[in-house]
Amino acid sequence: MSIIAVVLFSFLSAWAWNEVFLRFARRLGALNQGIPNQRRWDSRKKPIIGGIAFFVVALGIGAWKPADLQLSRALLAGAAIAFLTGLADDAYVSVPYVKLLGQLSAAGASIILGGPLLTISPMPALSVLFTLFWYVAVMNALNMMDNMDGIAGSLTLIFLLSSFWLLPQSPHLLLYLGLAGAVGAFLLRNFYPSHLYMGDNGSQFLGFVLAYWGTELWHAPIAHTADNWVKVLMLVSLYSLLAGDTFWVSIMRLIVRRNPFSGGTDHLTHRLAQFGLSPRYIVVLLAAVQGLLVLGTGLLLRSQPAEWGFVGVIGLVGIAIGAVHLSYLLPIIHRTKSFSPPISFSLRGSEGERV
Repeated sequence: MSIIAVVLFSFLSAWAWNEVFLRFARRLGALNQGIPNQRRWDSRKKPIIGGIAFFVVALGIGAWKPADLQLSRALLAGAAIAFLTGLADDAYVSVPYVKLLGQLSAAGASIILGGPLLTISPMPALSVLFTLFWYVAVMNALNMMDNMDGIAGSLTLIFLLSSFWLLPQSPHLLLYLGLAGAVGAFLLRNFYPSHLYMGDNGSQFLGFVLAYWGTELWHAPIAHTADNWVKVLMLVSLYSLLAGDTFWVSIMRLIVRRNPFSGGTDHLTHRLAQFGLSPRYIVVLLAAVQGLLVLGTGLLLRSQPAEWGFVGVIGLVGIAIGAVHLSYLLPIIHRTKSFSPPISFSLRGSEGERV
């Protein structure tokens, strides 16, 4: 009963906050941003305030304190810092290093306050460093995937709902399911064609929550018998859609001598759209893949040995994403080499150009 109440409260609260913020943003231009120089496929001006509702819902659940919820200071403090980091970036378009500092601060606060560590070594320092890397990687991966209507929200929704399957004993189960309700309400306005974006305030907040979710899975009963290196494979496999896109985009940009930390319409979602798939179909396709990754992770953890299954999943997803990127890039490289006499041809460009 408490689960239904929390999810319903979160959904209705987020829906109401989004409607209020949406009207406020349209009337006063608050946080309204056209995105001609960023990574988004749709460059029209829309409010980027969707993440505010996520943060408000999390605070509301924490203040409500349902009987089955144990909200840790580590999760709350880190999520608050992540949200404020994204909000500042939305308002002031900060340089990447400032965002990185905010991400490290969020992760550091969580660790200092007793948040779970990814214990890859008996040496605590190595585990702390690996955990810091994990938070930064997941937060940036989700931020980079927030490039097309409904994508980041749908993938996040799959992760949060999978708490039933992978983290049924988590003390934060109600919070995760409540946030799932809030993300569901957001998708009503973010599914193609969208009326608002979650913004960096939303992607940083949800990215931190998903990273914390992963640290809980590391220590969950379902994974307690696995060796540490198998747990690393487990996380890479489960997050392989996010990780694979980030990895291949970085590789492709390095090949064409672009800054891998810049933005652009060269992500998996953009490549699929350039192949003719509609934004709605892309969302459904990637959400289905993430659902299969969640299902496969649970099944592999319940079977022994699981390591070769995780390796297979990582390889399959990585090769599939790489094939999509390479099939777009190789003809371009071939055309540039066949030009005679040589001409200046650069795939560099400001963030968000169609390359």
